[in-house]
Amino acid sequence: MHRCWICLLVLLTAASPLWAPAPPAPTITFVGDLMVAGKVGRLARQQGSQCLLARVAPLLRADALTVGNLECAVAAGGRRQDKRYTFRARPDLLPGLRRAGLEAVSLANNHTLDYGTAGLLATLRHLQEAGLGAVGAGANQAQAFRPLLVNAGGCRLALLAASRVLPTTRWRAGPRRPGLAQAYEPALLLAAIKAARPQADLVAVYLHWGQEGALSPTAGQRRLARQCIEAGADLVVGCHPHVLQGFEYYRGKLVAYSLGNFLFSSTDRTSVLLQCTLQDGRLQARLVPCLLRSFRPRPLVQEAARRHLLAALEQRSFGVRISPEGSISPCP
Repeated sequence: MHRCWICLLVLLTAASPLWAPAPPAPTITFVGDLMVAGKVGRLARQQGSQCLLARVAPLLRADALTVGNLECAVAAGGRRQDKRYTFRARPDLLPGLRRAGLEAVSLANNHTLDYGTAGLLATLRHLQEAGLGAVGAGANQAQAFRPLLVNAGGCRLALLAASRVLPTTRWRAGPRRPGLAQAYEPALLLAAIKAARPQADLVAVYLHWGQEGALSPTAGQRRLARQCIEAGADLVVGCHPHVLQGFEYYRGKLVAYSLGNFLFSSTDRTSVLLQCTLQDGRLQARLVPCLLRSFRPRPLVQEAARRHLLAALEQRSFGVRISPEGSISPCP
């Protein structure tokens, strides 16, 4: 009899889903500025575009989704705009980024229209052909503010993007004009967040804002972040300063003010992967410190350097604790 009970228990355990281990929560990774023109583009032509993210590709491929800010037009043509810095990359670089684990990009920044409307529309087309999602730009205002809806490992993600750094109002998408989603007057962005909220488990907003080189956010950044969270965002991620800024929790939601550069033709800099998981309805966030060498990111493996970077980011943050392992949490 005792043996029969054991056999029955084994059969029930194998058959019942109640005994199955819970699947791991999907990870969504956010990175900072990606610029594949200029020196980075020349390096890719010499060594192949797969070299650009090769050192972090195992991390990016292992997650459910990786999102970054693409800081250049991707086109063969287009008319160069009259501005100090203009960036245009070759379309054949995109497949290598996709194979490395990058799945989606924000285009709401001050370089996507460097080669005019034709360059923007070509960029959207080439991204689609390479299997990369795009957000924050479109053939009209409705498309520019439309969220990218992704099923990331069972987590319904709504991603939106907007820029508060545009060289001219002509770059703003209009009802019948191609362009970018803007955040100078945030009513359209906030309305888009509210509309996306019922469609998603996680609403993330990627914002181009702040001052280049500043280690702290402006009052305007903090105000806009809170407005986005009040409208329904779970996570606000920023870029444009080209340096790492700190973090803040507001109403239990996370703000990453600037993720700095991730792939960029500048002097060697530190960077991070912001890895987020949604566990039982709560967002958990972790940083993976990285170092840019020859423009390309690689995990920062030296323990003393890792701890120093994480401690510096905690000092730049507002009421946030960052553990030596990189976990981000609000201070009690």
